[in-house]
Amino acid sequence: MMRSAIGVFAVSLLAGAAFSADTSALKGDGKYGDAGCGLGSMVFHDQKGFIQVLAATTNNAIFPQTSAISSGTSNCSDDGIALNEKEREFFAEANFESLHQEMAQGKGENLEAFASLFGCRDQGVRNFQATAQANYGVLFPSAETNAAQMLEKVEHMVKHNSALQSSCDENG
Repeated sequence: MMRSAIGVFAVSLLAGAAFSADTSALKGDGKYGDAGCGLGSMVFHDQKGFIQVLAATTNNAIFPQTSAISSGTSNCSDDGIALNEKEREFFAEANFESLHQEMAQGKGENLEAFASLFGCRDQGVRNFQATAQANYGVLFPSAETNAAQMLEKVEHMVKHNSALQSSCDENG
């Protein structure tokens, strides 16, 4: 854990030096790549390609991306549905294996964070976890189910479940 944190910090410093000429990347101007908003978007901006993996890692290394989304900091806006959808897509893809396991168990840190991206708080998170576990076979109908398919089914689950409708704000 410490080694990866040092690696992320080193990459962040190098990237910061590389972007010293482009200060718009540090001004929170709303531009971000596939990794979404967060500290990584401020360092790596909207570069294309594999660098977005580093941006995603940076997004969660120091200040969790979900916290930045909730607070509207670190290049995150708290006013856009499209932003929430992009965050969900990326989170589902980046944490697919963990979500797969945690939904089967009905609990877990990644599942809790995923629930927060649907605006679930407190009891809403518990409802989300229990509903995901109860609908595990629907969310993962086959071994070939991918993150995008799972996310589509989760979005449908949240939209059509009265307990989740009352305890979560689907728009995040």
